[in-house]
Amino acid sequence: MQAAIGASGEDVAFFARLKVDQLRPFLPIAPRRVLDFGCGVGNITAELAAVFATAAVVGCDVSARSVEHAAAHNANGARVTFASFTNTLPFPDASFDLGFTSCVFHHIDREQHKHWAKELRRVIAPGGSLFVFEHNPANPFTRGVVRDCVFDKGVVLLKPGYARALFQGAGFNAEAPKFYFFFPHLLSWFRPLERWLRWLPIGAQYFVIGR
Repeated sequence: MQAAIGASGEDVAFFARLKVDQLRPFLPIAPRRVLDFGCGVGNITAELAAVFATAAVVGCDVSARSVEHAAAHNANGARVTFASFTNTLPFPDASFDLGFTSCVFHHIDREQHKHWAKELRRVIAPGGSLFVFEHNPANPFTRGVVRDCVFDKGVVLLKPGYARALFQGAGFNAEAPKFYFFFPHLLSWFRPLERWLRWLPIGAQYFVIGR
């Protein structure tokens, strides 16, 4: 992944922090229980735990090996746990007040999108929020990263309108996509402007909020 994003001038840890920073202004209250769906080896799970320091955070992934790695490298104690799954999420209904997923759905077969969107709706409690981050296929830098990333071979990126409609159809009140990461490291002094550019559909990534 680091090799693929090298042209941005940033590292994997930067993008993990950036995603968590993006969602914070849109949360009315601090969450008590957080789900990281498709957590991989737990990079963003750790950031969620650091930012929401009193929340219980659960990372889950279909890769049992990744989950084992994440658990073995967990530095946040018992309030952070990990679980693997196959066909359904291993949690009761309304288990979380914040759900998060980062660049996961473009790795899921298109015919399975509705199933997993509904599973996320099932485990998010009434009044909770889901943040869905994805690559923006309209951004040429993003397309280059996906082309060069060994585990993105053959994926089809989700258009922002499709992502919003997917989660609206699953039972969320899905807000308009918000775009971010317009400036690489060499132009990082312009980044404070990005919060006013979220409407501009050329950011490298975007996120959809489901309420």
